Amino acid sequence: MVLITLKSFLLLAIFVAFTKVINGHYADHIAQASCAASFSGGFVSAIRRDCGSKKTCATICREGISSMRAIYGNQGSSTATCFNAFHFYYGHPNLHPKTRGRAFMAMYRYGSRGCLATYCGPNFCCCRA
Repeated sequence: MVLITLKSFLLLAIFVAFTKVINGHYADHIAQASCAASFSGGFVSAIRRDCGSKKTCATICREGISSMRAIYGNQGSSTATCFNAFHFYYGHPNLHPKTRGRAFMAMYRYGSRGCLATYCGPNFCCCRA
């Protein structure tokens, strides 16, 4: 029988909670980096888009300008436009660090045509201000 002390249990619970928080946001970080890398210069934000949303990324960017400007001190343009869109696939396997030859993550890049999509496609909009 394995006895787990209260301290060990609490440390394990904190670790699991921390891992879930970090992993819940990794897609945002990857999308932000992808958007920034696909634009030549200026203020760029990756904004989430729900699959069931009928809003286009063009609309999401336009409506997201105040949240974008709040992050970087109200610099740049007072309007935002979409220039790219991605679909980040969340269902990836947990791979051992030494595993080779298997895909870990996948994204689909729509380009500017994803800015007008109304179907369940892009789940991140690349917006510039």
